[in-house]
Amino acid sequence: MVAAEVGRRLGQLHVPVVVGCSEHDGAFDDLLVRSIAREPASIARLAEQQGCGTIIALTSPFLEALPSLTERFSCWAWEWGDPTPEFFVADRDLRAAIIVNKRRTVYPSLAGVIVGSNFLRSEVGWNDCRVVYPGADHAPDMGPKTPAPGQPRSRSLRVGTLMRLGSGEARYKGNRLFREIKTGSDREGIDCEFVVAGRGTEIDARPFREAGIDVQLGLNDDEKWEYLRRLDVFVSCSLWEGFNLPLAEAQALGTVGLAFDVGAHPEVTPFVMGGIADVVRQLRAYSERRALLEAHSTAAYHFVRSRFSWRQTTQSLLDTLGLTRPSDEAPRGLAERGKRQ
Repeated sequence: MVAAEVGRRLGQLHVPVVVGCSEHDGAFDDLLVRSIAREPASIARLAEQQGCGTIIALTSPFLEALPSLTERFSCWAWEWGDPTPEFFVADRDLRAAIIVNKRRTVYPSLAGVIVGSNFLRSEVGWNDCRVVYPGADHAPDMGPKTPAPGQPRSRSLRVGTLMRLGSGEARYKGNRLFREIKTGSDREGIDCEFVVAGRGTEIDARPFREAGIDVQLGLNDDEKWEYLRRLDVFVSCSLWEGFNLPLAEAQALGTVGLAFDVGAHPEVTPFVMGGIADVVRQLRAYSERRALLEAHSTAAYHFVRSRFSWRQTTQSLLDTLGLTRPSDEAPRGLAERGKRQ
């Protein structure tokens, strides 16, 4: 997402970009995308072939390859962070080792480290970070929500989330917590309809369906936008986020977004919650006072639309890299990442 959105805008500014990745499925066919091996020689070969002077790595293991390339290229990390290793069981020690290695051997050798939020500035453990937020205006601008003519205000509150449903990230993504919010809402007699969308299998979806939550798997982009727009309230139960793009996307579509007061959430939404009980109380308030829901949804829309645009992201990146110059002098750059997300 970041490489694609920024790459397109850099191209419009006559700053050519080559996207190197380990796997390529043909998406982003408007960009120059090349599959490369995950090692320094392959990265250097592509950069030299395309005349790139700057390399930006967005993911491991490409981040770890940068120290071997610094003599020939200006190398930067654009960090999106690593969830706290304690959230994982099978590969906790490996995740912890990756974090330590980046702090000790990767960041010190680079021209600079860019992060996607102020939270990540402290989280990555490197003092000299530059914050460059991602955009959210890839989501279609449908404007603030207004009640449809004749739409009854007493209908059930539609509460939803967007998350990966698999077990690997379930702890830090808060899968269980979303089900607990549903239970708390039922206990309080709040008239809500709960729904979850995301990637996963029918086995992953089973605990949600058993809890009375509708599950929508494998939505394409158009379906995702419609889903987020039709929600009354978007709830993120994640316990760690370096930014939280789905939370920003929902609000960019006019849906108020609630999130726990952790990670970068206070930077992404004005409506942060202290815990499950706070979310349930907020849902009751929205259910009983639809004017409040409309006001908060409009505020969330303007909050995100005024802060997170890919044009601002691109300009901040250029300023950070020191590449802002007349278009006829524009250098070539290489944005490089792992598997397409």
